[in-house]
Amino acid sequence: MGDIFKEQLVAKKRTSKDGMITALIILAAIVVALAAFAFIPQVFVFAVAIAAYGAYWLIQRQNIEYEYSFTNGELDIDQIINKSNRKRVVSVSVKEFDVMAHVEDKDHAHELTGFEKTLDFSSGEIKSNTYAAIFVHNNQKVKMIFEPNEEILKGIFHLIPRKLYIKK
Repeated sequence: MGDIFKEQLVAKKRTSKDGMITALIILAAIVVALAAFAFIPQVFVFAVAIAAYGAYWLIQRQNIEYEYSFTNGELDIDQIINKSNRKRVVSVSVKEFDVMAHVEDKDHAHELTGFEKTLDFSSGEIKSNTYAAIFVHNNQKVKMIFEPNEEILKGIFHLIPRKLYIKK
């Protein structure tokens, strides 16, 4: 068999919590501007500019996407903030997975427990392709939630058919 390479991009959905954070950021920027006006009126314009830029920067950082790259059994997940800032958040061989199943799979729910840390690289919505994988990373038992497409699932199944339980 030749090399396997698949990529997928998953956008994190905005939630009501994200909306509340945005509102708090805007409120904080207004408070900073008013405080500057009240205490040091000479720097009001400068303070408004800094507060506005800071609020804009923080709000833009809530725009998150995850890119899954599956290459010959290695799953790399990058977090992309505001379509410009990329950071590798995890790199793991799928052969290290103890189990992988749909997050709502009642038949394997007991196998998806007992973890110390959760890594959520999904859109935030539970879909038919929202899976959880259990593995050890940095001496911690980790539950990773992600949304592999059909091609990535096939690639993972090819390598760990007895550990992957595909939702029917």
